[in-house]
Amino acid sequence: MSLPKKFESKDKSKERPCVPVREMARDLLTKWGFDPTNEAILPDRHPQYRECARHGRYPISMVDEQDVVRYIAPVCSICAAEHASQRLMESAAIPRRYIDCDFDNYVVDVPGQQTALDVCWDYAEHFAERASKGSSLILCGNPGTGKNHLASAIARTVLSMGRSVLHVTAYDVIARIRQTWQRGIGNSTELEVIRGFAEADLLIIDEVGKTFGSDGERVHLFEVIDHRYRDMKPTIILSNEGVEGVEKYLGAAAFDRLCQNGGLLLFDWQSYRRGRTGA
Repeated sequence: MSLPKKFESKDKSKERPCVPVREMARDLLTKWGFDPTNEAILPDRHPQYRECARHGRYPISMVDEQDVVRYIAPVCSICAAEHASQRLMESAAIPRRYIDCDFDNYVVDVPGQQTALDVCWDYAEHFAERASKGSSLILCGNPGTGKNHLASAIARTVLSMGRSVLHVTAYDVIARIRQTWQRGIGNSTELEVIRGFAEADLLIIDEVGKTFGSDGERVHLFEVIDHRYRDMKPTIILSNEGVEGVEKYLGAAAFDRLCQNGGLLLFDWQSYRRGRTGA
């Protein structure tokens, strides 16, 4: 039985089209990388898995306590963590040569190396406590003795805690500050650059003692160290100079600030680059 024409809808534009729910579900499954032919979303069909060539099987769905199916991004969680760690290492500007350095692959041949390893490991593992006190660390002594290796291992550990790290040379600091003096190069002021170096949770300054050691350079480094000292931010200094050489280069005031609640390690054994002891 048909309705009288007066009861028929005359405004066809207001009629809502039927939404193809099954097709939408298939499109969503395809978009997220799931098998579009597997439209069954009942709990007994889950969890579903994918295979990572490197790390094996990983879940792409789960069933919560209310028996509701929850889909997970189809990405191996271990691979994702590795990629995130790599991005953090790159943002920290750790030199490529030391990017894979950690505490496990640091070679110990003499007692001094074991002491350095223990101190640096303890500093990294208890970084939250060190940071709360603004405790810095000075690694100085012979070249090729593992200072950069241990500093990079500390950086890896601190980065894994979700903290920010910046690894620079003394020359980088000085040159970046002096760039602000030149017209047309960058828009930052000298103070803004200094504050930028002061913002990282951990700043590692390498090659201390390799520049001319002028009063101007000493002032630049002091400003960075002093800003971090006042903000209770730890700084690690790496130098091939001895203890007296580091103090002379940085100046007594900066050296004194680094020493407060901080530590100093002297690397006085043979260079690893020239052959290990007993090899």
